[in-house]
This record gives sequence, C-alpha cells and structure tokens, in this order.
Amino acid sequence: MLDASVSAGIEAPIRFYVTENPDGTATLSYKKPTTVFAPYADEGKDALKGVAAELDEIFAKIAEQAAREK
Repeated sequence: MLDASVSAGIEAPIRFYVTENPDGTATLSYKKPTTVFAPYADEGKDALKGVAAELDEIFAKIAEQAAREK
C-alpha cells in the first residue's frame, strides 16, 4: 500500500470494530479498504486500487468467519 501511496499510510491499520449488544450478542463493523483508500486513488492509481480490492476480499472472509464462530 505504501509503495502505491505514501499518503494512504495514514489510514493503516484498517480495523475491525466489535461492540457488544444489550442482548449479549456482538456486532462486527468495518469500512471496506476500497472505501478507506478511495481518497488516495489519484495518487495511488491502479496499484492502490488493486491492493484495496485484494484487502476487501480478505476483510470479507475474516468477517464471514467471525460471524460463524461462537
């Protein structure tokens, strides 16, 4: 990511946010990397877009797995 856009480095690390609900369940929230890095697209061009898209897939898999775990 830094190779594509040094400015985008301010956004790292992209985080997952877990909150407990009143009923004892939890909510997992996060912003897609493509959304987080969108403001740096002019600087990072296709290289940054590619990294962000790859991270979108990884984040989705992590979120999916976390939703299945108890």
